[in-house]
Amino acid sequence: MVNAVFVVATAVGLGCFVFGARLLKSGAAARRVARSDDPEFVLDPTREDPPDDDIDATDLERGFMLLVFGGLALVFAAISL
Repeated sequence: MVNAVFVVATAVGLGCFVFGARLLKSGAAARRVARSDDPEFVLDPTREDPPDDDIDATDLERGFMLLVFGGLALVFAAISL
C-alpha cells in the first residue's frame, strides 16, 4: 500500500528534475548561441558579433540545486515506503 508521503515526495522529486533540467537546458542553449564558432555566425560573413543573449549564471546554480533537491526527495520517497 502506497502512503501519502511517498506520493508527495515522488511528485516533488520529479517536478524538481523537470524544472532543473529545463533550467540547465536553457543555459546550455544560451551558451551555444553566444559562441563565436556558431555555424550561422561562420556562414554569415556580414555579421560582426555573435548575438548578445544574457547568460545568467544563476540558472546553472538553480538547475543544479533543483536536481539535488529532486534526488533527495526521491530518496526520501524510497525510504518512506
